[in-house]
Amino acid sequence: MFSYPTGREGALALGYNPEIIDAAGPGLLASFCGVGNPFSLFPIKPGSTILDIGCGAGFDLYVAARLTGPEGRVHGIDLTKAMVAKARENLKRTGITNFDVWHVDFEDLPFEDKSFDVVLSNGVINLSPEKEILFGEIFRVLRPDGRFGFADIVLDKEIPASIAASAESWAA
Repeated sequence: MFSYPTGREGALALGYNPEIIDAAGPGLLASFCGVGNPFSLFPIKPGSTILDIGCGAGFDLYVAARLTGPEGRVHGIDLTKAMVAKARENLKRTGITNFDVWHVDFEDLPFEDKSFDVVLSNGVINLSPEKEILFGEIFRVLRPDGRFGFADIVLDKEIPASIAASAESWAA
């Protein structure tokens, strides 16, 4: 069981805009499981081109699309085909049309250099076994004046070997 709030309550607890949360609908919020609010780090300018790494069911893509407006474009990637399908379905249901979602490996971003004004990620970078490569790819696709905002979990001290070896501790 997660030790932090998920769904609508989780988005509210993380400081997402309540108006955007209410407009999102239950499909997007049912699967929301962020660890922070990357939108609290800096404003999203209208017309921005945005990449969400680990887009899951699409809630952060939805927020990004609302903030960048119809003149902007949002792109999401995820490691699982099921989440890609769910994000596409959820965004279509909300009427968002300025998006694309792909199934990819995080360490190999299928975008041209300097493609994005903003790169976001919420609770996913910690899952990459090749963080140095992933960060290199993020900065490769980010425009020189672009912004990178992410929320994630980190260890601030060494954990006991018995916990590190326990599959339940990684999944709970």
